[in-house]
Amino acid sequence: MAMVNSNSLFSLNGQPVADSLPLSLLSDRGLAYGHGLFESILLNQSQLRLVDRHLSRFADGANALDIPIESTVILQYVNSFVDQLKAESVSEGVVKVMVTAGIGGRGYKSPKRVEPTVICSYSNLPEDISYYRTQPLSVRFCQHRLSANQPLAGIKHLNRLDQIVARNEWRCENYDEGLMFNQSNCLVEAISANVFIKNNSGQWITPCLKEVGVAGVMRSVMIEEIFPACEIPVSISQISRDELIQSQVLLTCNSIRGLASVGSMYNHQNQWVKSLPIDQQTLMLRKKLIELYPQYQ
Repeated sequence: MAMVNSNSLFSLNGQPVADSLPLSLLSDRGLAYGHGLFESILLNQSQLRLVDRHLSRFADGANALDIPIESTVILQYVNSFVDQLKAESVSEGVVKVMVTAGIGGRGYKSPKRVEPTVICSYSNLPEDISYYRTQPLSVRFCQHRLSANQPLAGIKHLNRLDQIVARNEWRCENYDEGLMFNQSNCLVEAISANVFIKNNSGQWITPCLKEVGVAGVMRSVMIEEIFPACEIPVSISQISRDELIQSQVLLTCNSIRGLASVGSMYNHQNQWVKSLPIDQQTLMLRKKLIELYPQYQ
C-alpha cells in the first residue's frame, strides 16, 4: 500500500480537492456550530466495510439534525472518493465522511434551503491497530461526565467536545482508552469506542444509550450478529460504576479497530483498580467476528 499524507486527499461533494479546502467552508454550519455528522469507515482491500450500517446511522443523524440528504447521495460521493484513492494506489486505511448543513450565514436558525456539504478525507490506519486487536488494553476512568441529551443520543454529530475534554485528562502513554460515565456515575462508553462487560453474575451487558452516547456501528454488529452467532445472551442496560468494578470481563469495540479486550482498569486519579482476564467467551466472540469479518484479524 502506498503511504499517503493523511492531509493530501480530500473530496468535496464528490469532487477532488488538491491542496486545501475552499474558503467557502469557513461559513459552513459544520465549522461554525458543529451542525453536522461524521463517520469513520474502514477501507480494506479497496472496499468500504460496514458501509450500509454507517449510512443507516447517517440517515438517523440527518433526520435528528434536519439535514436533507439521501444516503444514496452520500454513497455516490464516497464511492467517487474511493475511486480517487484507487487512482493513488491506496487500498487500506480510514475514510472519514463528514456531512454538514452547508453554508448558513450568521445565527443558529437553519436557512430556508439547506444545501448539505459532504467532505471525505483519508488517513492511514492507526499505527497501533495490531496492538489494539491482540493485546489487553489499559483503561482509565474519566473524571469528565456526560450529560443527558436524548434528542442527540446515539448519533455521531460533529460536536465531540466531551470526548476532547475527557481525553485531555492525561498526557502520559500509560492508558490506551478512557471510560466515560454519565451524571449518575453509570458507564456510557469509552472515548473512542463502545463497551461490553461480563458482570459478576456472568451476564453480558452493554450500556443503554437512550439518553447519551454514540450507538456505534461495531456495537450493532456485536449485538445483532456476533453474540447471537456464539449463542451468548447480551442485554442492554445501565451499568453502575460498582458493577463495572466488579465485572469479570470488559471489552471495547469500534468499526476501525474491531474488538479489544481490557486487561487493567485505573481510576481518574491513576490508581490501579483491577486486572481483567481474557476468558473463553471473549475468545469465541473474537473468533466469530474474524470469521464473519476477516478485516478485523
